[in-house]
Amino acid sequence: MKNSIFILLFCLLTWLPILTDAQNPLLEPFNTPHGIIPFERVEPEHILPAFSVALEEDRKQVQAIIDNPQPATFENTIAALARVGQKREMISLYAQALGSAYSNPELNQIVAEVSRLRSDYFNEMLFNEKLFDRVRRVYLEKENLSLSQEELTVLENNYLWFARNGNELPEAQKERLKEIRSRLSELGLIFNQNVTQDRDRTLFHLTNEEDLAGLPDWVIAAAAENARNKGLEGWVIPVDGPLRSGFLTWSDKRDLREKLYRKYFSLGNNANEFNNLGHAREILSLRLEMAQMLGYATYADYELKEQMVGSPAQVIRFIDEYKDKVNPIAQKDIESIRDLAASLGFDDVFREWDFSYYRRKYREGRYQFNPDEVKPWLPVDHVVRETFAVFKDMWGLDFRENHQIPKYHPDVIPYEIFDANGDVKAVMYLDLFEREGKTGGAMLMRLRFQNKENGTNEVSVSYNHCNFQNPVGGDPALMTLWDLETFLHEMGHGLHLVLSDVTYRSVSGYNLKYQDFVELPSMLLQKWAYEPDFLKRVGKHYQTGEALSEDMIEKIILNHKEGRALFSMQMIPYVAMDMALHSISRPFEEDLCQWENEFLKSYSLFPVTEGLCIIPSFAHIFSFGYAAGLYTYDWSDMMAWDIFNEFKKNGIFDPATSKRFGEEILSKGGTVHPRELFINFLGREPGMDAFLKSFDE
Repeated sequence: MKNSIFILLFCLLTWLPILTDAQNPLLEPFNTPHGIIPFERVEPEHILPAFSVALEEDRKQVQAIIDNPQPATFENTIAALARVGQKREMISLYAQALGSAYSNPELNQIVAEVSRLRSDYFNEMLFNEKLFDRVRRVYLEKENLSLSQEELTVLENNYLWFARNGNELPEAQKERLKEIRSRLSELGLIFNQNVTQDRDRTLFHLTNEEDLAGLPDWVIAAAAENARNKGLEGWVIPVDGPLRSGFLTWSDKRDLREKLYRKYFSLGNNANEFNNLGHAREILSLRLEMAQMLGYATYADYELKEQMVGSPAQVIRFIDEYKDKVNPIAQKDIESIRDLAASLGFDDVFREWDFSYYRRKYREGRYQFNPDEVKPWLPVDHVVRETFAVFKDMWGLDFRENHQIPKYHPDVIPYEIFDANGDVKAVMYLDLFEREGKTGGAMLMRLRFQNKENGTNEVSVSYNHCNFQNPVGGDPALMTLWDLETFLHEMGHGLHLVLSDVTYRSVSGYNLKYQDFVELPSMLLQKWAYEPDFLKRVGKHYQTGEALSEDMIEKIILNHKEGRALFSMQMIPYVAMDMALHSISRPFEEDLCQWENEFLKSYSLFPVTEGLCIIPSFAHIFSFGYAAGLYTYDWSDMMAWDIFNEFKKNGIFDPATSKRFGEEILSKGGTVHPRELFINFLGREPGMDAFLKSFDE
């Protein structure tokens, strides 16, 4: 297999001179709606040649900026530099989308090569002294220039990108930094691809009917369909995703719950070619080496220097205050669940694979309610339509399916999004259901940022990537409450892109320097999932058309409020672990799994299961840009609670509050410091009071 992949890459690269513009649709003008790539005409073998051509075009444009005989100005240097790379970026993001949607060894190699070439290009840019000199000259004159706030931010971001990333180092260290960045880019891709492929090859296969004890019909039916799709008898539960959660919640077979739990926490750590332990160690070591070369004690110090939080010490203070609030509540809740388990005859050590099972029984006893009961009232199609109707009420946005827009995968649904004036604001694809080869989890990714770099408005193009359970048999696809919250979370990111109104891609939508503000719109919008007025709109039984009852809505809300502290105390250990992993001041010599087991003992609500660890599958911090940044969800949630309370003053669908939020925060992208955006909206600094009090309600 490896030889065939290398031959494929060799052929793709050697064919580059032969593939003319007319032969490669990625190099032709895109005569498509909104200038979107004509995906249906593009084959994987087109990607690398087109990307290489785009890189060469970019190099020529950069060289023209350097060779400009005129003194450096914002327009001929900073603005000119901002316009470089539109084609290259679109092809790169398309390759990333394909890798997330399909994932196979040949495509993964192409995506990896695009990433390597992109990394090499940015290394060239970063250490181009003549280019940095022109940027620096403009920066030093910034006080004398009549720049808009956006232009000033773009200038400062450009300067800092060069200044804090090694431009003053000796040549030998610059070369080492290039090697480190290139290798980190490669390792991040490999890490995520390994998790996906290990997941798809790890089966939890049941063949005895007695192993289904306790499972509801929807879990059994979906597991049977999974088995049929794989040509197997019996039932197959994916080791990640909604069926895994359903099995752990309902199965009466404790030994099987444990087996499934262990399989999940062994992803990326199995004895096969997808083992990530070595990659994780190398990534941590390279990040540390890079940070120390740049003058920082740790990678966390480097990463947080340019964030709202400012330092690792401030993150730890935040986590400790947060933990002090929620831990006593969570401990009380977990004790109630343990007591319930004991009353039912459970007399063993309470473990992670017992939690969901007995929590369900506890909820059934306390509220006469189980969250799975809500699923028939949450058919995916209806929830999506009604959510979009809510967005129309709040922001005047009209989501319209348009299948004339090219699709990068047959399963995706393209939408044009119109504003209240009937103008197109954005394009968004929905890719909501799980499938083999698809990256797990949920994310809202862009194929293009909104911008006006060429004088006219280019709308954003994005995709909402989720992994909901596929429809089973003749029934429609149904959401869980967690799915609903996830969908709204990702749509919060989507609104950040849709409502962006800036000139430059580098500060458009969620393209912020301050990553600990990025999650604010998503953490805010997911709160609608547990608001009575929203649940009344989206909750409609797929068979009877019956709306969610007041009694059911009350139970949903009470159940959610009781579970928040427990959920927080399940997440805080990983937030703290992320910070600890990136606060090392020397390379790891310990066994990473043993280190994780020891670290979590001071945080976990349950006895730590020796030998299992999440580090080898922790793609959020090793692949997805959240290194020393997992705290950003909670930090953003702190601010989101303040803003949510502002919405509640006038009703959660209030168009006036929505308009203010859109204009004063979402439309600005990264053009203004987020603290200033927050103050402009609320009239004061962010604080923890509303966030912490939310656990008392």
